[in-house]
Amino acid sequence: MTKKLLAAASILLGLTPILAGCGSDGKDNAGASSTASQQASHASASSDGSSDAGTKVKVRMSYWNKEDSMKTLLQLIEDKLPNVDLEYQFIDATQYDTIIKTQLAAGEAPDIIGGLIDETTVKLGYFEDLTPRFAGKYYDSGTSYVTFDGKLYGLPQASWFNGIYYNVDLFNKYNLQIPKTLDEYFAVAKTFQDNGIKPQAIGLKNANVAMQSFIALALNDYIGLPEGKSFDEAFRTGSASMKEALLPALNTWTEYLKLGIFTKDMLGLEEEQAIDEFTSGKAAMFQTGPWYMDTFKQKNPDMNIGMFPNLGTKGGPGWMVGGPGVAFGINAKSTAKEAAFQVLELLSTPEGQEAYWNDNKGGSSFLKGVEFEMPAEYRDAQEAFKQGNVYFPPNGWGVLRNPIIDELGKMIQAVVGGQATPEQALASVDKKAAALRSK
Repeated sequence: MTKKLLAAASILLGLTPILAGCGSDGKDNAGASSTASQQASHASASSDGSSDAGTKVKVRMSYWNKEDSMKTLLQLIEDKLPNVDLEYQFIDATQYDTIIKTQLAAGEAPDIIGGLIDETTVKLGYFEDLTPRFAGKYYDSGTSYVTFDGKLYGLPQASWFNGIYYNVDLFNKYNLQIPKTLDEYFAVAKTFQDNGIKPQAIGLKNANVAMQSFIALALNDYIGLPEGKSFDEAFRTGSASMKEALLPALNTWTEYLKLGIFTKDMLGLEEEQAIDEFTSGKAAMFQTGPWYMDTFKQKNPDMNIGMFPNLGTKGGPGWMVGGPGVAFGINAKSTAKEAAFQVLELLSTPEGQEAYWNDNKGGSSFLKGVEFEMPAEYRDAQEAFKQGNVYFPPNGWGVLRNPIIDELGKMIQAVVGGQATPEQALASVDKKAAALRSK
């Protein structure tokens, strides 16, 4: 990287510390520079990234997860692509966005880039169109947020997700079956209430938790259905409103309040307190993801836990709120483009997906036809995984994403507290979205 570029990056880092969405908690920054040897290696390759016989093509790949999370995949690439010399560059999540954007602007970015594929970077011409080689290979639930004007710019990798964890022993004690619909869930909840057990612990003091609870229902009852497939893009562009599309789902969600499953006092409950209720047996269910499994086991090593998907009124396999941990794209200005395509093609095989997942266990694959052997705790959610029903709608909201996540969460809290009706809550979100679009 040139001195001028390093200076620019330093200024940007001082002004705009940007957090990546699902990054590592590591603090070391193992590399953002392009060395002279790397440049020489690029120069030796042809413009499309192919190489002469016996010559390896240097391919740089950046991501915010440490190399330990990629070691099996990197070994597979070394074994299967002898013509590729892949250099993996970890950049800490707190600096990742700024460094990569600076490199992209200077024409010095890596050949394969994890994340940062959005409407702005695509319009600036930073990412290669992957449609000709990868169209239809991945589930839409994983590719929708990296697809613009019908063109695919990123390949989604193993998901993060959340569903409904449940206390297996409590379900067995009261001879309860795993619910398949929201009505069945409410019937299960009534049994627990009648026996002095809180049906579901939830820390509604966290606005993000409130938002995800509602989004889970909206996925099942509208966004995840054929008629709601285009909602996220339509909302992002202003051709659809949240009030018009999602009010029926929010009205249904208020049944949690009417039935006393969620209560106003839960607005003062921290997530850690909700976890304590779940692991102590005071509550039978808890919505979250695999990142809390170790916490559950530490608090109650003897606890038997399962997970089923988030449910709706219409039945079906259910949905997991979640999305790709990362989507990999190709730098449109890469001088090793063909070699970079070979890496992504290997990643887009069952073997490649298994290699990536081996060091990132706990998620599901978005590549069609690939299923991971999930731990036993998740067997009741397998049908949702098989159908590719893992999606986080805000990923499709573009620059509206983070502000609307915050606004929606706050307004769900207002509904719980009685300060807003469902209509008022979603109207407030639409107003916030309109203001953001006008900018």
